[in-house]
Amino acid sequence: MSRRARRGAAASVLTVGLALPAPVAAHALGGTFQLPVPLWLYLVGAAVAVGASFVVTSAVVRRDQPDAPAEYATRPLAVGGSSLARGVLRVLGLAWWYGAIAVGFLVGDISPLPAVLFWIGIWVGLPIIAVLIGNPWPSLSPFRSTFGIVEWTARRVGIHRVDAGLRYPVALARWPAVALLAAAIWAELVLPGRDAAGTVAALMLAYTVLTVVGMGLVGQIAWLRHAELFEVELAWFGRVGALARRSASPELCEGCGEACDPRRCLDCPECSTAADDGERDVVLRPWIVGLTDVTRAGWSDAAFIVTTLAGVSYDGLEDTAFGASLLSVLLPPVQALFGLTSTTFLVLDTLALVVVIAAFMAAFLVIVSIAHALARSDRRRPLAEKAGVYAATLLPIAGGYVIAHYLTLVIQGAVWLPSLLVDPLMSLAPVLDWIPTALVWYLSVVSIVGGHIAGIVLAHRLAVRDAPSRAVVAGLPMVALMIGYTVLSLWIIAQPIVVEPGLGPGA
Repeated sequence: MSRRARRGAAASVLTVGLALPAPVAAHALGGTFQLPVPLWLYLVGAAVAVGASFVVTSAVVRRDQPDAPAEYATRPLAVGGSSLARGVLRVLGLAWWYGAIAVGFLVGDISPLPAVLFWIGIWVGLPIIAVLIGNPWPSLSPFRSTFGIVEWTARRVGIHRVDAGLRYPVALARWPAVALLAAAIWAELVLPGRDAAGTVAALMLAYTVLTVVGMGLVGQIAWLRHAELFEVELAWFGRVGALARRSASPELCEGCGEACDPRRCLDCPECSTAADDGERDVVLRPWIVGLTDVTRAGWSDAAFIVTTLAGVSYDGLEDTAFGASLLSVLLPPVQALFGLTSTTFLVLDTLALVVVIAAFMAAFLVIVSIAHALARSDRRRPLAEKAGVYAATLLPIAGGYVIAHYLTLVIQGAVWLPSLLVDPLMSLAPVLDWIPTALVWYLSVVSIVGGHIAGIVLAHRLAVRDAPSRAVVAGLPMVALMIGYTVLSLWIIAQPIVVEPGLGPGA
């Protein structure tokens, strides 16, 4: 590499670092933690724990498991005040979403409130709530509430249907949601000025218009289930959480023509289970087990989940030496086209993000293809369906990594928010020096390793269901993928917060 290219690489890395959004910098932590043992020992120990979980699961899970998902105990929660709670959440969702837009346009870029409400509260806060507790979005969604208001108003004037009645193309599956997810990740990590109040408000307003128009064309249910980014994302993460919505009785799904349990119907455009959640019962279930309900999924589901995982990982990789090396490799051809300009840095970051997402997708496709070939059973599902269902086993991993990566940022936003609501111009974020950095590190380790162990158990149950006699062999590729990702995730998390024994923070 020429001297000019090396200077350009250094300049680009510096510019990218300076352009990172202020609320996200260093995940709201500024300290370091002296590891009691070398980092490699932590990584090896975590990999061994994940591998050992596969050995234990292989010995415990029975091979005569039926094709249907396993039943599990649920406990209905008290319904008193549930209507009031839903009403409060709907009002909160409307105020949260449209309030951020209003502040962004009326107050201007001097206020950090829209960025805190959206990037911290909605983008990373709600997935953590969905993983730890359950999915609040059906009641919180401003789009459901907005469309409900439009329908109510239309009925008052004698109009009984407000959508155009177009049929959602089944072949599109959830690819619109995948495209919107990729665009949102790009906006979070690459878009210049992404924390500016005006930019956040413009993004939220544009997404509102797109969503309302989509529901108006193909109907509320079809658009929400297939194209609304937060509906799809939080529904997936909500399957990890302990709270779930359940219908009192199975319903006839117009899409698949079967009497199906609403928790298991994932892919029907006209499925009535996606309608207003007012008639749903809230039940308590063990964590993670909601993912055993996933029996129908496809390529778009796999792409959505893997892209989610890759996006969070790229956010961490930006702070590592590998991230700097990747930028330096991509810089020369980009600089040759655009020179050393702001466009160069924008294209450079975009290419780096595309490379990471493509690498994650390629690794997943290779692993699933090998597992599919090793199954060699008459009972094995088609590759597209297998990819979607196996991708669901990555959700505990994604959830654990989101907690490890963003929890302190969400805490910072929660501490900051009351002051911002009183004074939207308060731009100084609170310092979380009262949270021990060691606690953050160990919580990250537990979240990541625990998520991978849960993913191993789920993947092995699927292997048993597909090929009972070859479950161990067919499950080995997913074990290798999850062990590799365990090591990668812990290494990424460790970079900004830990120092190995014998090294000072300066080293």
